[in-house]
Amino acid sequence: MKDSPLDIPLPSIDKSGENKKYHAFVNLALILAAVTGIELVLVYLPFSIAFVYSVLIALSLFKFIAVIAWFMHLIYDKLILTLAFGTGMAIATGTYTALLFLLGSDRVAPVEIPGIVPM
Repeated sequence: MKDSPLDIPLPSIDKSGENKKYHAFVNLALILAAVTGIELVLVYLPFSIAFVYSVLIALSLFKFIAVIAWFMHLIYDKLILTLAFGTGMAIATGTYTALLFLLGSDRVAPVEIPGIVPM
């Protein structure tokens, strides 16, 4: 039987790098689960509230950066793309923080707004 023209041999593809990425994702997921466990336990420990909030914010920031870097594949992209993403996040964070201060209930006249009880 003669080979048909559709029987084109496919090139061999080296997928050894995919295994390393897979293991990196699994390891990161395990690390994120451990950090989440630390956060849950920390809430119930008898530390000062300022210390607990500081550690929770630091751990959350670590988790956020880890997820963005690995699961959004920024770790594999060019540096300019990571900087562009970071710049956008910085602008968004600054805008959110400014709006929190501008629209806080202590910054408005409570008498003119029904439903807000003066402090």
